[in-house]
Amino acid sequence: MIMKRTQIYIDENIYSDIEKEAKHERRTVSDLIREMLSRELRIRNREKSVKSAEILIKLINLAAEGPADLSVKGEDYLIEELTK
Repeated sequence: MIMKRTQIYIDENIYSDIEKEAKHERRTVSDLIREMLSRELRIRNREKSVKSAEILIKLINLAAEGPADLSVKGEDYLIEELTK
Protein backbone atom coordinates (compact mmCIF):
# COMPACT_ATOMS: atom_id res chain seq x y z
CA MET A 1 0.00 0.00 0.00
CA ILE A 2 1.31 3.41 -0.97
CA MET A 3 1.01 5.95 1.82
CA LYS A 4 0.66 9.69 1.37
CA ARG A 5 1.91 12.07 3.99
CA THR A 6 -0.35 14.91 5.09
CA GLN A 7 -0.65 17.38 7.90
CA ILE A 8 -3.88 18.31 9.65
CA TYR A 9 -4.79 20.61 12.49
CA ILE A 10 -7.14 19.24 15.13
CA ASP A 11 -8.47 20.50 18.41
CA GLU A 12 -6.23 19.82 21.43
CA ASN A 13 -9.00 17.91 23.21
CA ILE A 14 -9.57 15.63 20.24
CA TYR A 15 -5.84 14.98 19.94
CA SER A 16 -5.62 14.25 23.64
CA ASP A 17 -8.48 11.74 23.39
CA ILE A 18 -6.92 10.03 20.38
CA GLU A 19 -3.51 9.95 22.09
CA LYS A 20 -5.01 8.32 25.20
CA GLU A 21 -6.85 5.76 23.08
CA ALA A 22 -3.71 4.99 21.08
CA LYS A 23 -1.68 4.46 24.26
CA HIS A 24 -4.41 2.26 25.70
CA GLU A 25 -4.41 0.12 22.53
CA ARG A 26 -0.59 0.28 22.25
CA ARG A 27 -0.75 1.79 18.79
CA THR A 28 0.52 4.95 17.19
CA VAL A 29 -1.67 8.03 16.93
CA SER A 30 -1.22 7.93 13.15
CA ASP A 31 -2.39 4.33 12.92
CA LEU A 32 -5.46 5.06 15.01
CA ILE A 33 -6.34 8.14 12.94
CA ARG A 34 -5.98 6.12 9.70
CA GLU A 35 -8.31 3.47 11.10
CA MET A 36 -10.87 6.08 12.20
CA LEU A 37 -10.83 7.79 8.80
CA SER A 38 -11.17 4.47 7.01
CA ARG A 39 -14.10 3.44 9.22
CA GLU A 40 -15.88 6.76 8.67
CA LEU A 41 -15.45 6.49 4.90
CA ARG A 42 -16.88 2.94 4.90
CA ILE A 43 -19.89 4.14 6.93
CA ARG A 44 -20.50 7.04 4.55
CA ASN A 45 -20.22 4.80 1.49
CA ARG A 46 -22.63 2.32 3.05
CA GLU A 47 -25.09 5.16 3.74
CA LYS A 48 -24.82 6.27 0.11
CA SER A 49 -25.52 2.71 -1.04
CA VAL A 50 -28.57 2.49 1.21
CA LYS A 51 -29.88 5.82 -0.10
CA SER A 52 -29.33 4.66 -3.68
CA ALA A 53 -31.19 1.43 -2.98
CA GLU A 54 -34.06 3.36 -1.40
CA ILE A 55 -34.31 5.59 -4.48
CA LEU A 56 -34.34 2.56 -6.77
CA ILE A 57 -37.09 0.92 -4.72
CA LYS A 58 -39.16 4.12 -4.91
CA LEU A 59 -38.66 4.23 -8.68
CA ILE A 60 -39.69 0.60 -9.03
CA ASN A 61 -42.80 1.24 -6.94
CA LEU A 62 -43.66 4.31 -9.01
CA ALA A 63 -43.26 2.32 -12.20
CA ALA A 64 -45.46 -0.45 -10.84
CA GLU A 65 -48.17 2.06 -9.91
CA GLY A 66 -47.71 4.22 -13.01
CA PRO A 67 -49.76 4.35 -16.19
CA ALA A 68 -49.96 1.28 -18.40
CA ASP A 69 -48.09 3.02 -21.23
CA LEU A 70 -45.16 4.04 -19.05
CA SER A 71 -42.71 1.87 -20.97
CA VAL A 72 -43.67 3.62 -24.21
CA LYS A 73 -44.21 7.19 -22.98
CA GLY A 74 -41.81 7.19 -20.04
CA GLU A 75 -39.73 10.00 -21.48
CA ASP A 76 -42.84 12.15 -22.02
CA TYR A 77 -43.94 11.63 -18.42
CA LEU A 78 -40.45 12.47 -17.17
CA ILE A 79 -40.33 15.70 -19.19
CA GLU A 80 -43.80 16.58 -17.93
CA GLU A 81 -42.65 16.08 -14.31
CA LEU A 82 -39.49 18.13 -14.82
CA THR A 83 -41.35 21.06 -16.38
CA LYS A 84 -43.93 21.38 -13.60
